[in-house]
Amino acid sequence: MYKILIADDEGIVTDSLQYIIEKNFGSECQVAIAKNGRQAIEIAESFQPDMALLDIQMPGINGLKAMEEIRAQNPRVKTLILTAYDNFDYAKEALRLGAVDYLMKPINKKVIVERLTGMMHTIDQERQKRRDDLLVKEKMEAVIPIIENGFVISLIIQNEYEDSGEQYRSLLNLEEDYGIIMALEWGNAREGAAMGNPVGSGVLAHKYYGKMSELVKVYFRAFVSGIMGNKMICVIPSVEPNLEYAARLQLIEKARSLVTSLKHAVGIDFKAGIGTVRPWEDMFDSYQEALNALRHGMRNVNHIDDLVVKDNREKQKQLMEQMVLKAVSMGMEHEARQEATVFAGWVFKNQASALEEEKLQLMEMLLLARRMVQDQGGAPVRDQELLSALLAAGEEETARQKFVAAMVELAQAVVIKNQEPDGIITRAQDYIRQNFRKDISLEEVARTVGISPYYFSKLFKEEAGMNFTEYLTGIRIETAKRLLSERELSIKQVCVDSGYANPNYFSRIFKKWVGITPTEFRDGVGEDH
Repeated sequence: MYKILIADDEGIVTDSLQYIIEKNFGSECQVAIAKNGRQAIEIAESFQPDMALLDIQMPGINGLKAMEEIRAQNPRVKTLILTAYDNFDYAKEALRLGAVDYLMKPINKKVIVERLTGMMHTIDQERQKRRDDLLVKEKMEAVIPIIENGFVISLIIQNEYEDSGEQYRSLLNLEEDYGIIMALEWGNAREGAAMGNPVGSGVLAHKYYGKMSELVKVYFRAFVSGIMGNKMICVIPSVEPNLEYAARLQLIEKARSLVTSLKHAVGIDFKAGIGTVRPWEDMFDSYQEALNALRHGMRNVNHIDDLVVKDNREKQKQLMEQMVLKAVSMGMEHEARQEATVFAGWVFKNQASALEEEKLQLMEMLLLARRMVQDQGGAPVRDQELLSALLAAGEEETARQKFVAAMVELAQAVVIKNQEPDGIITRAQDYIRQNFRKDISLEEVARTVGISPYYFSKLFKEEAGMNFTEYLTGIRIETAKRLLSERELSIKQVCVDSGYANPNYFSRIFKKWVGITPTEFRDGVGEDH
């Protein structure tokens, strides 16, 4: 559908043009008529024409002035200027104002149809472009949060920015050379400086992630991570390498308003920790500062520059150790990974010592955590292996990875301690019996009962008296023997119903376990088996 506005003070002209349009374009076009420039402007405001055919010489406001007004409110309108006067200045002015063409009266029917057809084609192209642009924008709206999260992660994981940071900046059109980390944390109730019920409130926050991200961007131009436990990390770009006192106060006030809005929107308490301005390659430092501001600050919004702890490295270390031990002792794997990563990064960044000395500091922390888990009754099954792997690390990144992995395994040991092994294995066996016909794996069953495959494998063998594969195969073979005895199904169907996709493999396994083939078993040779 195309909307066409015709403005001419001669009725015979408007009637002729309307007739030509209806005859050649029919229901494709909707026509509105104006008898002077003022009417044309008023009609255009509500009618919003796609095309306008305007006579220059009309009473009051002439066609050129009317076109200028109409295009001011609707720049996309395509305009044809009609005139009985062969005046070059008129034509030049019409084209300057954006007219598509300048036609002399009397209007040639063929010419007007050609011009209208051309304008319709242009309008179709513009409409399609707008649709394509909207589609791209819609897709980008879905992709941008993923890109933003990747960018934030590249900044807060040590040494990651070097590999991908510049590419993320290009995708996000980020021109500033500096940034600030603001860490948001939430919980149901404050426990001193810390938030209470981090796990439950973290689950709740997933429901409100879109709203939370939207609110952050109301107050700041920021790039936002996904939800990390009960935290969200925000990166605020900065043109300046330092934050003046007045600018810092303004930043804190905006953060306070944000925290209040988030509390009203989600219904739980929020707290913000803010680091200092850093170059992109040093944002890990701003991240640590933001986390320290969260941990040590007693207010809803805490800037690291307002805390004495910023310059007290030993105090920082002690408090970070406490955070690691707390996460491990509670069996919180995600938090243990996060806190251990921060602690290791702090050791490598802030301790001016050789790699071997830094590894010894991590070793001390690992031994402390291991002793704590053992005191709780947990049994880290690979403690010597974990210690050896850390000591053998030849570079900082490897040492960091081994240290973090060790802390996660210790947290997993606590999880296992807090669950009855019999209950875990019973649930695993129930799951295997219900799903043995599928292609299930040890990893899948371990995930179902909520522990790592390594620990699951050890526990299963201890409690069931056989390993996972033997238990699964035993169930499948017993099922096959029962189905073969009933003689109602083909050997191939028995194979499928017993959990095997390949008949040849099924036959080999069956013979290995029973001593004879499925066919021999059915024929009665294996009646004693």
